[in-house]
Amino acid sequence: MTDENFSKVPANSLFKFSLIASSDKQAEISMPLDKTYLQEGGVVHGGIISTLADTAAVYTVHPYLNENQSMTSIEFKINFLSPALFENGDLLAKANLVKRGRKVALCDVEVYQKEKLVAKGLFSYLLF
Repeated sequence: MTDENFSKVPANSLFKFSLIASSDKQAEISMPLDKTYLQEGGVVHGGIISTLADTAAVYTVHPYLNENQSMTSIEFKINFLSPALFENGDLLAKANLVKRGRKVALCDVEVYQKEKLVAKGLFSYLLF
């Protein structure tokens, strides 16, 4: 997956995601913060953080599917461990493939702001 193709995905463009690395085992995606992502108390909205984490997980699986395959989300669980604050800068999601079977892929994702872990999630996808 090239960064050019990655940037053509509408959601990736909307959130200004940058593809740092992608392989069939792991992916890293960064996101600059925008004040429109904030909720009460100046905290980055959890849905925005979840979107970043999901996208990182997707890029450990989707670019490496066979030509005739596709995928869709089954479920995810995310824990927010520390508030992400606008003044602390960009977010970075690091995804690791836990298992890829014939029908299901599972990824573990950690989201950081600087060196601080702000969220951790587990994402599962149906492969078809």
